[in-house]
Amino acid sequence: MKLITTQTFEIKDAGQKQFHRIVLLNTGTVVGYYSQNDTCFLEWLNGNEIVEIKVDEIACDVFETPAFFHFQNYVGLYSSKNDIVILYDESNKNTPTRISITNHLPKTKYPNFDKPLSNYHSAGNTDTSIIPMLFTNAGMLPVYVANLLVDVEKGTASWLDLKYWNNKQSIALENERFDKPQKPFTILHALNRKNVSLLYGIGDRDGGYLKPGMEFSELSTVDEKGTVKETLFSLGRLYKESKKGGKECTFSSSGKYAILTPAFKSDDWKNKQKLFELDSKQLIDLELPKAFSDYRVIDHNNELFLLVNRHPNLVFAGTDSIVICKVQ
Repeated sequence: MKLITTQTFEIKDAGQKQFHRIVLLNTGTVVGYYSQNDTCFLEWLNGNEIVEIKVDEIACDVFETPAFFHFQNYVGLYSSKNDIVILYDESNKNTPTRISITNHLPKTKYPNFDKPLSNYHSAGNTDTSIIPMLFTNAGMLPVYVANLLVDVEKGTASWLDLKYWNNKQSIALENERFDKPQKPFTILHALNRKNVSLLYGIGDRDGGYLKPGMEFSELSTVDEKGTVKETLFSLGRLYKESKKGGKECTFSSSGKYAILTPAFKSDDWKNKQKLFELDSKQLIDLELPKAFSDYRVIDHNNELFLLVNRHPNLVFAGTDSIVICKVQ
């Protein structure tokens, strides 16, 4: 698949902004979520217009950054510290809506105490208003997924379930606590699509995978408990060889692709990204515009692709350029 450029954006004062997520809405608008000096901002880019909005309705903790999510033409933020959702409508982005969550998630049970779940800074994607929120355990990367139903008309939100990779027993939301799994597997991203939950797991690596390498790279559908129903993509066991391997994954906003990126430059894909088309279950090679050959594809929506520079290992490291492409 060969991509050609349709529009470029330069991010002003990029060195002062720590981006956590940049997405492409169905309307073609790019939304960036970043923190700066203990404050969170949303940056909306469309055509020649750039609108920057300071987030005042929810605290921006550098150690527990609120989670960014989006669905339809809405952008939202959630913090496990507040149990509220702040929702921004693209057509009225300067007047956010505060939505209360009507129930609570159980805490993780430890020998002498109970620990509340901590949100990851980025949620999964969805084709409805049911958002797969990601939560960490004690490490840097998420290991739990909880589906949050946001009812815009009623102005309420509620948790539907809580799961972890290949869990066999349901976690009752009405309970105050649940038993912590012995080795919770890291979930890099999640997607709710056509009433099916998809997770991308890399094994027992919640503390990070760059030093030891990934245990495996696997894309699977799961049930409401987290039990794996079908594996769509897998590299098999990776730690058995001395050479590090693994592919990172971000599900596209369109729900059409899993965007796969080599975790290490010296692997069999020669540091090239591929798309995994979820309907056909086929891998698709990507050819980027020559001027942007070192950029990374990070999203797809409404037949457009979103590319950025300086994006190693799913981290925005001084990203200052955004490119929108289409298929030639």
